[in-house]
Formats: sequence, structure tokens, C-alpha cells
Amino acid sequence: MAECSETDIAIAMLENGCAFTAAFAAGNNKVNDAAELGVYRNNWHMLRTYCDQFQGAAPGDWFTLGQQVHNDVGVATKCQRQLWDKLGAAQFFSLQRGGLGNPGAGAEYGEYVQKYDAFCQADGGQHMRDGMAVYWNVHSM
Repeated sequence: MAECSETDIAIAMLENGCAFTAAFAAGNNKVNDAAELGVYRNNWHMLRTYCDQFQGAAPGDWFTLGQQVHNDVGVATKCQRQLWDKLGAAQFFSLQRGGLGNPGAGAEYGEYVQKYDAFCQADGGQHMRDGMAVYWNVHSM
């Protein structure tokens, strides 16, 4: 598995609990730019716009090219980091949760930001990586 940051792990856990896999079919019953892919459940629009590997891809490429993100946690993590670095937390969650047509809308966006903040503060900011690794290992058995 690719080396993951605490942010990567927190977002994956928000999406999938303690399973570091995409526990849903590619697209998650959505298609084109709305299709959700990979362990981080990023939508295809975000991936093809902000992940270098998929820039220039068309909305309809989600099923063929998106399989790389959906089935390979290394590719998903590389893209996740690029999205996070390019968008920042607020815009990332806004586009991921609200989508292109409704960014930042609804309680779900605020709920995700709150859960992410709480998760990242779970150990008071000390030894975050070690604390999450222990949490992940204990809760994924």
C-alpha cells in the first residue's frame, strides 16, 4: 500500500470506516463527472481536473480510466494528495461532498468538516500518525 498521510487516512475512514478499500462498485451508482471512485470516493470531475494523471480526460472516461483509481490505492492516494494540495480542505470537501453542481451545500459538507477536524484532533495533535496507525490496526481486525 502507498504511504498515507494522516489526512489520507482520515478521509478514507470518513468514507469507508476502517476498511482501506473501495467498498462499493466503481461509480457508486453515478456516472461521468459524478462517478465516485477509489478508497477516498473522489468524483471523476475532481480527479480529471486536479489529478495530473487524468487531466484532459473526458467525463465519459470515468469507467475505463477511473478503474485505476478505484482498484489501486497507490494511484488513489497519489491523486488524493494532489487534490488536497491544489484545493485545500474547504474547497476539497465542498467539491467532494456537494459536487460540481452544488458545492458546499447541505449539512453533509459541514458534518464531514466537523468529523475530519475531530478525527485530526483525536490525540490532541500529538503523535497523530502513531495514534491513527494504532486505531486503524485495532479497528480493522
